[in-house]
Amino acid sequence: MITSGANAMRMIIAAENASMRMSGESNLALFYLRLFRNRGIDVWLVCHARVRDELRQMFPDPVDFQKFHFVEDTGFQVLVWKVGQWFPYRIKDLIFGQWVHILTQRGMRKIIRELVRKENVQLVFEPAPITPKGLSFMYGLGTPVVIGPLCGGLEFPPAFRYMDSPFSRYAIKIGRILSNLAHRWAPGKLQAASLLVANDRTKDALPHGCRGSVYEVVESGVDLSICKPIARQQPVSGEVIRFIFWGRFVDWKGIQFLVRAFRQVAEQTNAVLELIGDGEMLDSVKTQVSELQLGDRVIFHGRLSRGDSIGVIKRCHVFVIPSLRECGGNAILEIMAMGLPVVATNWAGPANYVTPACGILVDPDSVQGFVDGLAGAMLKLAGSPELRQQMGDAGIERVKEQYFDWESKADRILEICRATLEGQPKLGL
Repeated sequence: MITSGANAMRMIIAAENASMRMSGESNLALFYLRLFRNRGIDVWLVCHARVRDELRQMFPDPVDFQKFHFVEDTGFQVLVWKVGQWFPYRIKDLIFGQWVHILTQRGMRKIIRELVRKENVQLVFEPAPITPKGLSFMYGLGTPVVIGPLCGGLEFPPAFRYMDSPFSRYAIKIGRILSNLAHRWAPGKLQAASLLVANDRTKDALPHGCRGSVYEVVESGVDLSICKPIARQQPVSGEVIRFIFWGRFVDWKGIQFLVRAFRQVAEQTNAVLELIGDGEMLDSVKTQVSELQLGDRVIFHGRLSRGDSIGVIKRCHVFVIPSLRECGGNAILEIMAMGLPVVATNWAGPANYVTPACGILVDPDSVQGFVDGLAGAMLKLAGSPELRQQMGDAGIERVKEQYFDWESKADRILEICRATLEGQPKLGL
């Protein structure tokens, strides 16, 4: 158990999902909880009941656990979620997911208002959801609210906008219009004292009418105690080169284009492609691998724990992330910290992290050009252990020099929180 000083900042972290078993966004609350407590902050956590059992295992001390408060599902929430399963991913996420989120947020707000009153809480920090358009009910709490870092506001590259069906594009357009109106009904972001954004795209995607100070803070972070440089052996003649993909199997991650590119690589090398993750495209990707006769060269690991994922990554040589709508890219930074070169899309988040020194960016100018570019980058790295080593070493240094680690990020956010409490002018973008 971590104790807090009598004069510690008293903070509530509000996050629907606080979990190390779910997606990267869900990890955020727990990273901040640990880091803030280590800095003497008195922290409460308010989240959804679906993570209660996991948190009970992670925090067995009852004194710690009593500072966790949970929102239970209503019957209507369950119904909305079930109906949403019949719709395409982006519609399910943007519309039905928002309704579930709204109902959860309302429950969280009720709990937080009571905690602020009883515990003399000074500030509420809401790190997730990270989308700038997502509604926040963190208003009227009797204490300042800090929201973010937010990330998003991206479209597909022009050559890939066909991936959204006309129906999806129409529904998304209407959803965004309604979102701006809904923020006047749930004005958490409009009334937040401080908003943290990943970049200018995200800033531009904020709902109209935000009044708080806006700060630029990188959305992603790296736990350097876990993501340590991999000890490399001297390359051996004929060594199997292992490419690794680590992420969700959804269309915008571009895994279908990676498989097409890998076919070219497999024809010219003895390389293997290892895939960590699952999602709605898993079955279609398996079918694609089978149709391209790559079954013995592609390894599906499924969804793994972070520790098991890192264990697989340690035996690989190159990380490939062909995302087409990646505003952040936490996995990229974690892989760079471990010393693997990166092949990524020259679009949005990856382009902010990956430099020519530590990886290869592929332009998404056309579908075939993108596939060929991925294949060319993979072949280049497969054929040069020296280049892989140089880029890997450069990636390690870039993560350290740019303060992409969680410790530095926590210090920056606490600096903003203190400035918010003191009513200081914003610290700058």
